[in-house]
Amino acid sequence: MPAPRVVAPYARTLWDAARTEGVPAAALAQALGQHAPGEDDMPVATYLALLQQALAHAGPGFGWRLGQSVKPTTYGVNGILLLACPTLGEALAQVLRFESLVHDLGRSSFARQGDTVEYAWANHWPDHPAAAALAESVFAGIQTCAQWLVGQPIHGFVLEFAHTRDEATAQAIAQASGAQLRWGGAAHRTVFPAALLDLPIPQANKALLPLLQNHADELLQARHPRDTGIVAQVRQRISARLGQGAVKLADVADDLHLSTRTLQRRLMDAGVAYQALLDATRHELACHYLAHSDMPITEVGYLLGYQEPSAFHHAFKQWQGQGPGQYRGRARRSG
Repeated sequence: MPAPRVVAPYARTLWDAARTEGVPAAALAQALGQHAPGEDDMPVATYLALLQQALAHAGPGFGWRLGQSVKPTTYGVNGILLLACPTLGEALAQVLRFESLVHDLGRSSFARQGDTVEYAWANHWPDHPAAAALAESVFAGIQTCAQWLVGQPIHGFVLEFAHTRDEATAQAIAQASGAQLRWGGAAHRTVFPAALLDLPIPQANKALLPLLQNHADELLQARHPRDTGIVAQVRQRISARLGQGAVKLADVADDLHLSTRTLQRRLMDAGVAYQALLDATRHELACHYLAHSDMPITEVGYLLGYQEPSAFHHAFKQWQGQGPGQYRGRARRSG
């Protein structure tokens, strides 16, 4: 079983939020064990140590403010998937389906009851000193991302936390969230009108949607690259390197005759993260090969850089909610 982890963009959001609030870099580096986060996933224990260190310096309400600093790329490939959804309800469904691609901090659940919806989050680390702030950051992130997606404020919901009330933190969250707050409940959850699920996402079919739709064919033509921007160039280099071992940011930067820092900056300017592009490329190529070729599933996994068939099966099931064999069968029946 893989060690619990947090993807690099999510971890970087914590680091950046802490530094913005004046948390000393030396204190964060001590918790991290190095001077700054890298491109690799971060162990959950390290992430929680960083959060605890930030709380010691940033004061009440930092967990909520941390969540307010997220953007879609914070969630890696999951964030890109959200941009492809036409409504907020479908985006929420993607959050539940692909949450494990982002972190192992906890898991979400969702239930509709008449005219209301209950979204709950189970904290996998309830005994950690930073557990309360962690839960608060998750719900702040959901509200922030939802508002970004639909382009308008989202208010009028009930927010209930399982931990007890801290007056200063409670005031900070109440002012920032516009929610009706409850404390000491049976679970971390929010209850909101079901009508919010039908809110449209204006960005759908724009921005990063080409990463998710009709992409596989373009990726397969990577030997004939077209200059359509840094995102397309990185996708093409990732596609060309798959099956040759780990596809590292530094290697792609070398291919493009750029420094690693310059490539990171240009991707940031384009609004995407490298890991999200890597995952999206693998996902799209996997679907293309499974639906349009007779290539054995084991070979498909190898071509995408998975040395063990079980690793490919696990990744694909996280992407699609079904195994590659089941996906192939359904694709052929529908075709």
